[in-house]
Amino acid sequence: MNGFSFLNSGLLFFTAATILPLLIWLLAKRKPKRVVFPTLRFIKAGQQEEKKRTKLKNIILLIIRMLIILLVTLAATRPLLNSKKLKPSKKHPPTAIAILLDTSYSMDYVTESRSSLDRAKSALERISQACDPEDRFILVTSDEKWNRLHSQIYAGGMPDDLLAQISTTYHPLPLQAMLELAQTKLGETQLANRELYLITDGQEQEYPSTPDLTLNVINLATDKELDNLSCSNARVLPQLVERSRRQNIEFQVSNHGSNSREEVLVRVVLGEAKAAEKFISLAPKQTVNQSISVDLREDGWQSGYVEVVDDRLEQDNRSYFAFPFHLTPRVAVVTANPGLPLFLKPILDVYAGSGSVDRIGPQQLSLSLLDRYQIFIFAGAGAWTPKLRDIVARLDESGRGALFCLDSQVSLEYRSMLENLFGAKFGTWQSDGGSVTYVNPHHFTTQLLRGKQIRYNSLAGSWNLSSSSGTTLLSGAGTSYAMAKNNFVLWNFDLVDQRSTFFLDAAFAVFAYRSLEHSGTMVASGEHLVLGDTVGAAEIILPGGKALELATRSYKLEQPGIHTLVQPDGTQKVVAVNAPLAESEFKPMNHKDLKNTKLLGENWFDSLFHTRLGHDLWKILLAAALVLVILEIIIVKTEELRPAAAASNPVTGSDT
Repeated sequence: MNGFSFLNSGLLFFTAATILPLLIWLLAKRKPKRVVFPTLRFIKAGQQEEKKRTKLKNIILLIIRMLIILLVTLAATRPLLNSKKLKPSKKHPPTAIAILLDTSYSMDYVTESRSSLDRAKSALERISQACDPEDRFILVTSDEKWNRLHSQIYAGGMPDDLLAQISTTYHPLPLQAMLELAQTKLGETQLANRELYLITDGQEQEYPSTPDLTLNVINLATDKELDNLSCSNARVLPQLVERSRRQNIEFQVSNHGSNSREEVLVRVVLGEAKAAEKFISLAPKQTVNQSISVDLREDGWQSGYVEVVDDRLEQDNRSYFAFPFHLTPRVAVVTANPGLPLFLKPILDVYAGSGSVDRIGPQQLSLSLLDRYQIFIFAGAGAWTPKLRDIVARLDESGRGALFCLDSQVSLEYRSMLENLFGAKFGTWQSDGGSVTYVNPHHFTTQLLRGKQIRYNSLAGSWNLSSSSGTTLLSGAGTSYAMAKNNFVLWNFDLVDQRSTFFLDAAFAVFAYRSLEHSGTMVASGEHLVLGDTVGAAEIILPGGKALELATRSYKLEQPGIHTLVQPDGTQKVVAVNAPLAESEFKPMNHKDLKNTKLLGENWFDSLFHTRLGHDLWKILLAAALVLVILEIIIVKTEELRPAAAASNPVTGSDT
């Protein structure tokens, strides 16, 4: 493109000062009319001839002074000349260059012994070395924490130790947020010449609709198709018949590539030791459900991970799990009735196995029971007493829970307590009941029933119950038959009414077993947390063993692995935290329809500093102004040094 451009175009206004010498000359030229006496007429005639020569000199000096002002002002505006006829300049003007670096975890995918992030670091190093000392270098990554520390304006390229501090993140910033930060930093440089680049692996993501600057995309993805494997949804299968130390760990393995994978090794690590392994085969784009049996050596929290051995992208190779196990659990049933409810007793016998199920009267309650029993069930507990209130409050504070089983004899005060605890609203007792038509597909207690048809689903005897802030687990005809809040579970059906067919369905056995696990001491076996979730505790022990005291009693999970939550009373809960699998399957980005976005090719390095504004002319203009100043001095001094006799008698050339 031909033409002029100006780095400091705002200073063009001062070129108006060019006419100042002309205005001064015109104002000084206006003089009052003179009357010439006859005796001086001959002298005046000689002077008029001299004035013609002097007037020409003054006009030349006026033009020179105007040109000096014009050239100096134009030099201050930094004019640059672009022309196809001129040889391109090898140097670029001072440029602010901002690099958006994609550090999502897919950048760790390895091909030909190098990850995309390693290639990105090499590209960054080349760009930094191409910067001049007058350039400004800005690097913005997908990691918000990294940006707060290192996204600064660097002169002449980035520091040598900056590359070593770059790593991938599981929670990448949106590209729009990265762009906004980069544009803010570019504005702070106060350089008119600005460039914007994105270094990425070409994974599909949401691009800004209309960036202010052209976004130049450097795609480091190879032409080879990515063959990635991922492991997810590791969990322990419930023991519904007989409790033993042999547990089955279920998991999913996905083949995201278009090639078959044979003899893929999958292993289970329990604690610090490898517990089991097996080989599986996967067809292209296939997801398979598998399970491995492991032997538990002791009671308490069991935690570990299932890992598919695949060295291409390791971040999604592991799926973590954590669950409680007691070979002989102790269950406390708090009830004022002489026996256990008809349909509750067989469930507890199976769950407890060789453990114990003890009936405790409301008057026998004490806080010391909390350390003795793993499961608390309140069924026909009678009046809402201070002891009962203290037990429930302590269970809640320690992160534990309990199972509440309702009947028609629940008192008004008891119902009021349950309304506050579960965020529910009680109506009247319905002896006829209804049918279960809705099963929550997401909650731990009911997710195994997702997609399953419940053949026997009638429930006779329940309260007209609705939920305001609690989680509905089972419902039908506008009535919640089961609810959950934190680790407390509420069963809104009469466990002694033999008209209910739901108790005969296998779905009830699964639901009851999971409800007991969810409300037990070890809380929610198989509870699945993902990065970004918030947990509550007084202290948290991170996967690396570092302990953090939480002043706010809450913590946002930032890394996958096994975390231990410590409650104020010292109770510990172990949770498994897994990473999202959004980038496990590679989906290439289509850049064709993006506005103000340019996809660079393999020779992207040649496009650096592509906004060269041409040949810088300010030095030439200042040199020309200096020449004119010297010329003005010469003209003035020449006039001053003329012999005085040459002007004493211009007519005769003599003094007589």
